[in-house]
Amino acid sequence: MKKYVTYFALLTLITSLFAACGSGDAETTPTPEPTATIAPTATPEPTATPEPTKAPTATPLPFDKSVTLMNTYGTVFDHIGVCVTSASNLENTYTVKAIKKHYNSISLENEMKPDAILGGVPTLITIDEAKSLGYVIPDNYKDTMVPKLNFGATDLAMKLCYENDLGLRFHTLVWHSQTPNWFFRSDYTAGTDFVTTDVMDARMEFYIRSVMKHVYDSEYSSCVYTWDVVNEYWNADDTNWIAIYGAKNHEPSFVKLAFEIADDMLKQYGIRDQVTLVFNDFNTYMNSPHLVSIVEFINSEEKLCDVFGMQAHLDTGYPSTVLFQTTAKKFLDTGCEVQITELDVTCKNDTTQGNYYYNLMKGLLELKKDGGNISGITYWGMGDDRSWRGDQNPLLFSMLGIPKPAYYKVLQAYVDAGYAIQE
Repeated sequence: MKKYVTYFALLTLITSLFAACGSGDAETTPTPEPTATIAPTATPEPTATPEPTKAPTATPLPFDKSVTLMNTYGTVFDHIGVCVTSASNLENTYTVKAIKKHYNSISLENEMKPDAILGGVPTLITIDEAKSLGYVIPDNYKDTMVPKLNFGATDLAMKLCYENDLGLRFHTLVWHSQTPNWFFRSDYTAGTDFVTTDVMDARMEFYIRSVMKHVYDSEYSSCVYTWDVVNEYWNADDTNWIAIYGAKNHEPSFVKLAFEIADDMLKQYGIRDQVTLVFNDFNTYMNSPHLVSIVEFINSEEKLCDVFGMQAHLDTGYPSTVLFQTTAKKFLDTGCEVQITELDVTCKNDTTQGNYYYNLMKGLLELKKDGGNISGITYWGMGDDRSWRGDQNPLLFSMLGIPKPAYYKVLQAYVDAGYAIQE
C-alpha cells in the first residue's frame, strides 16, 4: 500500500528549505525589466560533448533524500522528463539509475532530428531498394531515387527506454533547422533549385511515414508516447519550408498535411488514442494568438493536433511566471493538452533562479489543480555541465545527481500547492 507524507509532516523540512534557498518571491516583487531585448531562443543546434568537469559540492538536503521529482511531479503529471545528449548515455548504469530516480521519460537532444536520420550528405537508393528496407513510398512520389535513413540512434534509444521502463519523446519530424538543405532541392542535390510544393509534399510524406513505420514495427515501440510533429513553424523566418510553401501564415498547408500523415499512421497501428501529436514552438508567450490560430486550423475538420508544446527556454528577467501561466491557460482553453517540452531557466544567481522556478511550478500546479490537462514537463538537460546554455546555469542540477537550490524550491512549490509526496 502506498504511503503518503502530509504537508504538516514536512513543515520542519520546508522551514530548512527557506534557509537554504532564500525566501524571496519573484512574483511578489516587481519583475526586473530586461536590460536588452531578449532574442528568440530556439531549439539548440548540435554542440560538441563538453569535457568532464569536477563535481561541485552538493547543496545540503532540506528534504529527505527519498523525495524526488519522480515521487512528486511524476505523480501529478503523466510524464516528467529530461533531455539526454545521446542514446548511448543510457548504456551507462549509473546514468540510468540517476535518471530513473527523478524522471520517467527522455528526449534525445539531436539524434531524432531530420539531419541525424537523413545524414549531412545523402545516400541515395532506388525505390525498389527503399521498399525492401520497409520505407513507405507514396503514390505521388515523383523522384527516381530515395535518401537512405539512419535509425541507429533511434533503435538504441527505443531498446534502452523499453528495457528501463522509460517513455521516449520523438523530437522531431518536421523542422526548418537541422534538416539538410539538399532535402528541399531538385534531385536531392544541394545548390540546385527548390522543388515544387507537390514534390515536397510527397517527400515529407515519405519521410514521416517511413520514420513512424520503422518505429512502430519495432518490438520496443511502446515506449514512444508522443511526437513533436512540427517544430518552430511560427518563429521561423526565411527557411527552406517557406521558400517552397510561401510566407508563414495562420493556415500553413504543409503543417496540416504533416499532422494528417502522422494521424493516419497512428490509426493504421491502432494506437491513435495512446499516442499524442504535438505542435511545438518557442517564445509561445509572445505569439499565443498566432499559435492558437494555427492549431485551430490544423484541427478545423478533425482533431489532429493533441498538444501545444511550450519549449520554455526562459530567463528570470523575462517572461514573468504569471505571463507564462496565462499563456498556458490560453492553450488549455482550446481543448488541447499542454506539454512543457524543453524547460530551462537562465539566471543571475541561485536565489533568483530558485524563486523563479518556485513560482513557475506553483503556477503550473495551480492550472493542473483547476483541471488543466498539462500532461508532461521535460527539463532540457541532466545538468548545467551538459546544457546547451551551460554558461548560464539554467537547470535544477549542476551535474547529474548534484542538486541546486532551485531543485529544492521546485519541491517546495509542490508541497505548498497542497500535494502529497508518494513514497
